Amino acid sequence: MARKLPATDVVIVGLGWTGSILAHELAASGLNVVAIERGPWRDTATDFSPAYVPDELRYRIRHDLFLRPAQVTMTFRHNVRGTALPIRSWGAFMPPNGVGGGGLHGTRRLGAFCRATLS
Repeated sequence: MARKLPATDVVIVGLGWTGSILAHELAASGLNVVAIERGPWRDTATDFSPAYVPDELRYRIRHDLFLRPAQVTMTFRHNVRGTALPIRSWGAFMPPNGVGGGGLHGTRRLGAFCRATLS
């Protein structure tokens, strides 16, 4: 059942880099800000400590930081009149999941694997 939440001045959907900066600036100007995010909270101290060793299975193979096609349906069309077809595999398009958004992946916080490292 839906419940009514207290009124707020601003709601930000997505708390990645841009959403976080925007939330900070608006709150600093005195506005009441609520931000909502899809996915889990990621804690820097425990999830990405300096002693952290990148886990290729978890992040590269299982895509822990990203949405999986089973979680959300995105579609594409080959042309304007075409039928919208579901995307079954993301390929190079990897929509992020969780607080931090694409910033987690974009900062290379996970490390970069290259052939020389893996062989």
